Amino acid sequence: MNYKVSDIKGKGGGKEIVLCGTFTFRDHDTFFEIISLIKSGAEKKIVFNMAECSFVDSAACGLLAIAHDEAASRHVDLIIRGVKGQVRDMLLALRFDTLYKFEE
Repeated sequence: MNYKVSDIKGKGGGKEIVLCGTFTFRDHDTFFEIISLIKSGAEKKIVFNMAECSFVDSAACGLLAIAHDEAASRHVDLIIRGVKGQVRDMLLALRFDTLYKFEE
């Protein structure tokens, strides 16, 4: 998995993190770079844009759950945007729509 971070323009600001490619167990260390951004508390809104993410496994879902827990403890709003295909199926099967706000 590759990712890129950009500022969200407009009211409220925040960061958008675009996740690209396959997101699996081997991306553990990379994703903890993203967790560090959440832990910093500098942002109150973070959007995971997963439109370019083609596959997630159960370990990736676990990492997303850790991100949710970190964000909740710091009152950071997390949003998942652009999920489709296998990624959408997996996240909905695991009821991630109850943890995250989903946007098209």
